[in-house]
Amino acid sequence: MLTSQDLISGLPVIASLVIIEGLLSVDNVFGIAALAKELPQHQQRKAIRLGMAGAYVFRVLALLVAAWFIANTWVRWLGAVYLVWLMCSHLTRHAPHAAAGQSKTVAPTLLGALLQIGLMDLSLSMDNVIAAVGLAPKDPLTQLPVMWPIYVGVLFAIIALQAIAPHALRLLRKYPVLESTAFILIGLVGGILVYEESYHAITGGVLHIPSLAKFAGIVFIVALALVYSGSAAARRLSDPLIGLTFPLMKGFTALVSLVFLPLTQLCAVCKRGR
Repeated sequence: MLTSQDLISGLPVIASLVIIEGLLSVDNVFGIAALAKELPQHQQRKAIRLGMAGAYVFRVLALLVAAWFIANTWVRWLGAVYLVWLMCSHLTRHAPHAAAGQSKTVAPTLLGALLQIGLMDLSLSMDNVIAAVGLAPKDPLTQLPVMWPIYVGVLFAIIALQAIAPHALRLLRKYPVLESTAFILIGLVGGILVYEESYHAITGGVLHIPSLAKFAGIVFIVALALVYSGSAAARRLSDPLIGLTFPLMKGFTALVSLVFLPLTQLCAVCKRGR
């Protein structure tokens, strides 16, 4: 039974988590909006609603098995690889300088988009849950984390993001460059997870990039993308460098797709199915 003292002690945790979840979920919102944008317009809002609902479900599931995530490094490696693969796969398929004779990408179905959104939500949840559990107050008797403020904070954050997500879709329509930027942000989270897990594998220590640093990286990348979109000079300078990354991304995409062939075949079936 919660006491008034429990409620008072939990309020700062809830407020902190709403702010941190909001900062860390910018990439999640833009990623959902970018994947939904590929659907017919009448299905986009439905995909966003279901995607945001899935984000909350996976956040809660990740919190429930947080200790298992922490104990099993291979799960975080899989999530990190999937996020980087999702970025590379999208950017190489939607390259603005793709050859004119390249085959046209098959339009995804609602089921295919929801499958990709769900996998993305699950992978991003691994990163967010580590930050969330770190905020949990300790029970004075058992010294175990008290999780109810975490669940409430995540719920409030997802409700707020649910209201923000449709605006993200409008931003993607107004600034098309933000669609690719959303996938770069997803890849950024994957790269951070790879860095953190590599540090642990090499040194045995625990490293977690602060939430504020991640948010600063998100703002910096979005600002660069807007400058790139609005400046022909910036595009002339950066396009040769960007072009150098495409063979690497294509090679990585092909390698991961080969390893996870059953999953990629399932995605392909969902995209083509009606």
